[in-house]
Amino acid sequence: MKQPSGFVDPTLPSHVCRLHKSLYGLKQAPRAWYTCLSDFLLSIGFIASKVDTSLFILSDGTNIFYLLVYVDDILLTGSNSAMLHHLVQLLSSEFKLRDLGDVHYFLGIEVQSTGMGLMLRQHKYILDILTRAGMTTCKPVDTPVSPSKLAIQPDHPFSDPTRFCQIVGALQYLTFTHPDICFAVNKVCQYMHAPTDSHWVAVKHIIRYLKGTASYGFHITRGTSFALHGFTNADWAGSIDDCKSTGGYLVFFRQTPISWKSGKQRIVARSSTKAEYKALADGTAEVIWLQYLLTDLQVPSISAPTI
Repeated sequence: MKQPSGFVDPTLPSHVCRLHKSLYGLKQAPRAWYTCLSDFLLSIGFIASKVDTSLFILSDGTNIFYLLVYVDDILLTGSNSAMLHHLVQLLSSEFKLRDLGDVHYFLGIEVQSTGMGLMLRQHKYILDILTRAGMTTCKPVDTPVSPSKLAIQPDHPFSDPTRFCQIVGALQYLTFTHPDICFAVNKVCQYMHAPTDSHWVAVKHIIRYLKGTASYGFHITRGTSFALHGFTNADWAGSIDDCKSTGGYLVFFRQTPISWKSGKQRIVARSSTKAEYKALADGTAEVIWLQYLLTDLQVPSISAPTI
């Protein structure tokens, strides 16, 4: 880094400053941090996943360990408690870190351990959205979007577009644990550039639905089956704005949904068959990626996925 203006050493004007630690805000900081962390993990025996750059795997034949990193938040798990403690000590010797023990909260997702597995939910996050929207006392509804108002008609411009974008952005992150709102959130996301009053009514409808489902979550249970199966679907020319279709998929690992998407297709389908096949292709691509990921995780594939 060049010497800051006003702090140039007069005896060494051509010298530069050397950073001993990556700082937030620098363009190269994320890349430098990831390079530093990944080089260290590879040096102690971890192998980087080929399909997910944030996943590292360590296997010695009898034990297996997974390390998942998101910037400077790290999840570490494995089959041997003593070895896990040793890995934490190795990381502590190289980086300044805090071991928070068993995971309870990660990136806004609450993790609750049960006798049969793990429960994942975003209850606190939903309550925060209700507070930000000023709807903590609203009346719940049964569906995230009104079936009679799927086509949002043009209306007067919304008075606070920034607030609209902030709430819709928060709803986007909520789709990580709420596949039931994916279609509705995708619908309102299409109007973030110029929201109207009717669009804000649609957003409030989603929030009212969340009021009644705030405690909902996923129960990931133990099991011996490692089968993948998925569902795909699409409408045909459902958008009144550009006649494009909306497709989506939902993929299950055993009985737990692990991947989903709902979005407008990029091209105009000239038949319902083409719209359905495009959704099927998207779902198939996701299942293939998940197969590669499970292979990296050394999870045995007993049967071919069903879509």
